[in-house]
Amino acid sequence: MIDFYGDQTRWFIGEVVSLADPDQLARIKVRIYGIHDNTTLIKDDDLPWAQVVASISEGGTDGLGNPIGVQVGALVFGLFLDGKDSQLPLIFGSLPKYEGKEKSVNKLARGENTLTKSVSVSGAPGDPYAAVYPNNKVTQTSSGHVIEIDDTPNAERVHIRHKSGSFIEFHPDGSIVIKGNGVYIDGGSSVNVQASSTDQTFGSGEITVNGITQTQHTHVDNAGLAAGTTSKPKG
Repeated sequence: MIDFYGDQTRWFIGEVVSLADPDQLARIKVRIYGIHDNTTLIKDDDLPWAQVVASISEGGTDGLGNPIGVQVGALVFGLFLDGKDSQLPLIFGSLPKYEGKEKSVNKLARGENTLTKSVSVSGAPGDPYAAVYPNNKVTQTSSGHVIEIDDTPNAERVHIRHKSGSFIEFHPDGSIVIKGNGVYIDGGSSVNVQASSTDQTFGSGEITVNGITQTQHTHVDNAGLAAGTTSKPKG
């Protein structure tokens, strides 16, 4: 009887040493405990590229897959597709761990607010962060971008932050706070804004509608107009 491919499996745990797949197929290199321990004899360059099992929520085909979130140094679990030959590693996932005195789980997810959010807009609400583990789902990239989706009861938020400090945050009451180093809106054919009240403060700049500016427009008054009566802006 011919053995079925995969009948002889070999499980392993290892540490990620590289993400720089030359074929850009989201493969990773893993130094596997008990097999690749000797770093003198087995260099990182000599390790095989391991395939990664991606979630079915990823596209997986036609340029729609994006399975790499794991980072160098992560502890991962997998098996060898070729059994005892051990040249075709397949990674199933990563294992949270202690890193010295620190944990690999993001601090924001553990209820520790590591971000400063300051806005100078009058009346803006304060930082609504009140995350309680395990309700806050956090993605933080190596450069410092952050996405939080927080389901903590009575403190539900969505927060998207650029490493520069610019951010947009949806507060538990549905209010939205935006901070940037410049905000530009191109509404195409129209921009519609409705609110019960508005408070706008400008340090400098101009408001222009149909070529007529707010601070530099002129009026032409006809002789004999009653006191306090002014014609429409001319330009």
